[in-house]
Amino acid sequence: MERGSAMNIREIEAPTARWWRPDADGRLLCYLCPRLCRIGEGQAGFCYIRRNEGGELKSLAYAQPCALQIDPIEKKPLFHFYPGSRIFSMGTSGCNMGCKFCQNWEISKSREDQVRSVHLEPDEAVDAAVDRACPAIAFTYNEPTIWGEYVIDISREARRRRVRTVMVTNGYVTAEALPDIYENIDAANVDLKAFTEGFYQKLTLTHMEPVLETLVALSTLGVWVEVTTLIIPTLNDDMGEIHQLARWIVEHLGPERPLHLTAFHPDFKLNHLPPTPHETLHEARRVAMEAGLVHVYEGNVRCDEGATTWCPGCGRAVILRDWHRVVENRLTDGACGCGRRIAGRFADSA
Repeated sequence: MERGSAMNIREIEAPTARWWRPDADGRLLCYLCPRLCRIGEGQAGFCYIRRNEGGELKSLAYAQPCALQIDPIEKKPLFHFYPGSRIFSMGTSGCNMGCKFCQNWEISKSREDQVRSVHLEPDEAVDAAVDRACPAIAFTYNEPTIWGEYVIDISREARRRRVRTVMVTNGYVTAEALPDIYENIDAANVDLKAFTEGFYQKLTLTHMEPVLETLVALSTLGVWVEVTTLIIPTLNDDMGEIHQLARWIVEHLGPERPLHLTAFHPDFKLNHLPPTPHETLHEARRVAMEAGLVHVYEGNVRCDEGATTWCPGCGRAVILRDWHRVVENRLTDGACGCGRRIAGRFADSA
């Protein structure tokens, strides 16, 4: 990730946040995410970037991204949303989860004054994407929900200028805030960390049910959704759990909802665990497909079969990939040569 030039974020007045109200004890109740932080004067919430200043909740990361980069959209990962296109990616500091396996912990576990940031207004963010020939913007790297005000303003301007927007998210958002944040969002990759409440409590310091609710809500809003699960040895690599996760997706999101099973590498507080064996990913993919999912991918590893999009009608390979690069896209107007349409959104059928 590219880091912005150094800037003292405190020199810029932070705007007043949304989704809060005074609590009975004098603190401010933030209801952006299910943590429902109660924040005293001069204090910040769990995410670090929403702070009580003089009885108002301030959004400290607004227009202050600390990571900017151009990525292939497959890196998000999104395999069924304009494959082969470029996306302008941006992130700030902070997070509303406490994942012990975080692979972007340098920024997600930092406060707003501990990162190098640039000042980038919403219209300037869209300018940056357009100037770099990127037809889409991704809110990514850290959890974009916590800078929802900034997301809303960028996505509104992007929609006006026909630039698509993507959330790469942990899905930990309240039902009250979700419709506001996603009003102009085109797609999301939601990280379903595991399929047990115990995992969520112990390893992310959150709860699973709000994430499942978000997945269902986004699907009903018309946002294109893909799901990612990081497979961590000994923690969520039980094949029975993978089967249950896949069955839930089939039943609530449909059998053609893409699932990305990605390999863990030791990082942050889980450096003592080994990387995910390729064989584990292969087996997990097989189990998820036996559970009824049509499009299951393997990520963070090179795997021809697990990176290819296969037609559920005739079984042909319709999109071939090498890592994050599309080698060949054989779809015509979003359909295979046999006539079977592939679930997703494709450039030639937009």
